Amino acid sequence: MHDRLLPRAAGSGVFAALAALAGAGSTGCTDEPGSEVGALRVDQLREGGLVWPVLESPPSPAFPYPAQALEEGAGGEILLRIRISAAGRVDSVAVVTSSGHAVLDSAAVEGARLLRYRPARHGGVPTAIWAQLPVNYPVPSGG
Repeated sequence: MHDRLLPRAAGSGVFAALAALAGAGSTGCTDEPGSEVGALRVDQLREGGLVWPVLESPPSPAFPYPAQALEEGAGGEILLRIRISAAGRVDSVAVVTSSGHAVLDSAAVEGARLLRYRPARHGGVPTAIWAQLPVNYPVPSGG
């Protein structure tokens, strides 16, 4: 039902995936699961449909592995909640699930802010939408 984008950060082993939210029930923003998609209510979606955002910027520079995390052997997955504006910029980022390492969480937030998208469209009009962005920093292998 929605696109899944899998950008890869070159040389760092960092993976990120954009999964547009299929309903507010998975985001915790309402008590009525499935009553909205991103910033749009389900009844609005029936009129004009929704075209999901598409990643335009190359992700390679967006998620470098922080040197401090490499030195410490830290790794983990961060789940971010991002808002992609009608202009295609990430204008709000929140950590939903932490990796347990502040340096990795900060790097993921900063990387998400660098991403650029062709914005979501509703009835042909660009619109803002909320999405989840998992960012994975694998534990560095010793050696």
